[in-house]
Amino acid sequence: MKRAIAIALSLALLALAAGCSGKGKTVNSPDDFEGARIAVQDETTADESITEMKDAGKNITITRYPQVINCFDDLRAGRVDAVYVDSVVAAYYTTGSGEYSRVWLSDEAEPLGICLKKGSDNLLAAIEAAVDTLYYNGKMGDIARKHFGDDPTASLRTVTSAPVIPPVSEAELRTPGVLSIGADVGYPPMEYYADDGTTMVGFDIDVGEAIAELLGLKAEVIDTAWDGIFAGVERGDYDCIISSVSITPARQAVYLLTEPYVANALCVVVKKK
Repeated sequence: MKRAIAIALSLALLALAAGCSGKGKTVNSPDDFEGARIAVQDETTADESITEMKDAGKNITITRYPQVINCFDDLRAGRVDAVYVDSVVAAYYTTGSGEYSRVWLSDEAEPLGICLKKGSDNLLAAIEAAVDTLYYNGKMGDIARKHFGDDPTASLRTVTSAPVIPPVSEAELRTPGVLSIGADVGYPPMEYYADDGTTMVGFDIDVGEAIAELLGLKAEVIDTAWDGIFAGVERGDYDCIISSVSITPARQAVYLLTEPYVANALCVVVKKK
């Protein structure tokens, strides 16, 4: 009896090990999500999309994490079959990678904007003019190519004359002389920490600093968890959010959002065989 139990236990452990070895279902698109293990970042567009699939009856094992880096840790370890994620983030993990591969990209790109609380109309106008200036002088494209390898901003705005940036009153700012920016700094290549663990880097970080410079202000980025980032701008913890905020009708009803400054599409990333 003891021998039979030992054999059964060994078989169970082998099965568990096989389940963690990464030999799961092959996923090439959301059509293959049925019966698959998919990682997403919590409360993102990918999360909303895959939740709709599951609610519609698809049998999907969804693993949600507060930060996208955890999704790729799971993929590396073989605990999930794919990561469902924004294309701008996927570029960080797949460009020149021998480990990950993007296998599907949505035909529909989602616009991202800068978010402010209602009543910040003058600051919104100044930020819009600053973003237009970054398009006009080509710096937005330079920042995009630095972080993405290509330019997903190119088709969003056409600015043919130098914008006039209205002055920003100190009364509009949380701190005089400072543009304070809320960002969830764990979303590479948009906003994340460099290898030293303290320096904030990324596309949104560079954009925020460039906007602040054009406004004659110093940029201050305040690292804020995504699940509280909108409440923070409402309270005035920072002047704006520059952190991959999708422009949706629901958000436009509650907040002020700029015109798009970068486009983003959902995609599927898998581990290379």
